[in-house]
Amino acid sequence: MFMNDENDRPEVELPPDDESEVKPWPSPPPSAGFRESLAIAENTFKLAWPVWLVTLVTLANGLLSILQTIFLRFPQHPRLYGSVSPFGLFHWSRLLTVVLGFILIYLSLYLFQHRRAAWWVAVGATALSLAVHATTRGNWYTAPAPLVTLALLLIFQKRFTVRSEMRNIAQGFVLLVGSIVIAVGYGTLGFWYLDRRDFGITFSFPGSMWRALRELFLVGNSDLVYHTRYAHWFLQSLDILGIVAILFAVYSLFRPVVYRLGVLPHEHDEARDILNEFGKSSYDFFKTWADKSYFFSKSRRSFISYRTVSGVAFCLGDPVGPDDEIEETISSFLDYCYQNGWLAAFLVPESPDLYKKFGLSLLKVGEEAVVDLEKFTKRTAEKKYFRYVRRKFGGEGFTVVRSVPPHDLKLYNEAEEISKEWLALPNHREFGFLQGQFDRNYVASSTMFLLRDAPGRLIAFINQVKSYRPGEATFDMMRHRPGTHWGTMDYLFTELMFQLIAENYRTFNMGLAPFARMSQVPGGTPMEEPVTRLMNYLDFFVHSKGISNYKLKFEPAWENRYLAYQGGPIGLARVGISINRVL
Repeated sequence: MFMNDENDRPEVELPPDDESEVKPWPSPPPSAGFRESLAIAENTFKLAWPVWLVTLVTLANGLLSILQTIFLRFPQHPRLYGSVSPFGLFHWSRLLTVVLGFILIYLSLYLFQHRRAAWWVAVGATALSLAVHATTRGNWYTAPAPLVTLALLLIFQKRFTVRSEMRNIAQGFVLLVGSIVIAVGYGTLGFWYLDRRDFGITFSFPGSMWRALRELFLVGNSDLVYHTRYAHWFLQSLDILGIVAILFAVYSLFRPVVYRLGVLPHEHDEARDILNEFGKSSYDFFKTWADKSYFFSKSRRSFISYRTVSGVAFCLGDPVGPDDEIEETISSFLDYCYQNGWLAAFLVPESPDLYKKFGLSLLKVGEEAVVDLEKFTKRTAEKKYFRYVRRKFGGEGFTVVRSVPPHDLKLYNEAEEISKEWLALPNHREFGFLQGQFDRNYVASSTMFLLRDAPGRLIAFINQVKSYRPGEATFDMMRHRPGTHWGTMDYLFTELMFQLIAENYRTFNMGLAPFARMSQVPGGTPMEEPVTRLMNYLDFFVHSKGISNYKLKFEPAWENRYLAYQGGPIGLARVGISINRVL
């Protein structure tokens, strides 16, 4: 629904004494969004401070555990702890303290992400750390740090609700058990077959297994003294196997829920029925495409169309459904994203102010051009530029033909040929999510407006798609053969609009002009100015100025379009990094 190449936005060669008037955009009132951004930041802090506190305390506890092993001495091993611990753990309380410290530092990262699995492991690690500190004679005063950490974890446990991928957790445990079995087998056979010269003793099979278990769990075999380099290497290899097994298991344990695009046929049918009853947007047509999944409300009368990439759930427009369910559906979806560790981002919603109620930030991403068909056909099309274009193409025998499904095979072949030639031009690509891509099945279901030259050869085409706004028509793909006259698409659009008003359409949506006047909007956020400056440097990618200037000649009304996103500046950065994989 927007064009992305200079060939789609030709420099207009007007005839002499052009009398067309292009009205400049009015200047909006000054931005007043700083207070709103500050309020959102304050609200975010109020909601997040318990998680930050637990994260920082856990991190500090981990660091203290490591530092105390350097600066404090354990005069004797803990008698109570040593009497009940397997493998002679009283010999390695210092090592256990270091390991628990590193575990707590690692867990603090996932606690900051509200991970429930990290909370469980942190509780266990902190409790074990507390037991070590409390039962170590002479260093009991180090116990308050893990005690405070454990208390905070328990007090704020309801804040840690983000689920981990259950399939990956199961895989992690299977991997851990399998790694242990392999490592124990490797160690047992290794000790059993070692020569007497390696350690000065001969190992029995049960003794070999016992030694392997101790080495694998980092308890060690302090009574063993290696006599050869091979024996030294063998002990190190067992330690490495144990560490690798634990790392793989921990990584699997904390992986976030992976988005899987699996939509059942009846869900497509439900979404289409809801659209037919409650659809309101020009983008609603693309909400049931195969690249999206659905989140349904509890009543199953409303849904959100979304796709998740790199932990960001990109939603197309607003929820679709009864007006009295929209806010509840947004709230439920945000909670669903929170439970899965995702950020939510709503692209081009029709009601952007609604998302401020839920603490989301707004960023203007462009303006949508909507042409009043009566004004265009009676006034704009009568100006000299459009009279010139219509006279030139009409005089040379060009015709515009409207084709409705089913189309003949010749049209499919011609349209596909033009599409391939168009995509082969520099800087041309097909965007997804907000619009469609060329496909024979898609073309077969679309009304096509075709431009043919005098011999009947197809020169360009536009496909009309359904807009759910009453009285509005819109389009998706516009393609033309390379090397055509610069006025080709202007002529096709002009004739298309004349046919549309004859069919009682009132407006024609020409789609989004990306990043148009981002910093000139009432209530704009402080983030818009740096993003606008960045887009001035990156204009070669989306050609935002060219798109705006091209659509301006049709004298449309401009409607602001926004991105509503979570997470403040960091969230916006994550959205920016991920969005290229969505479009």
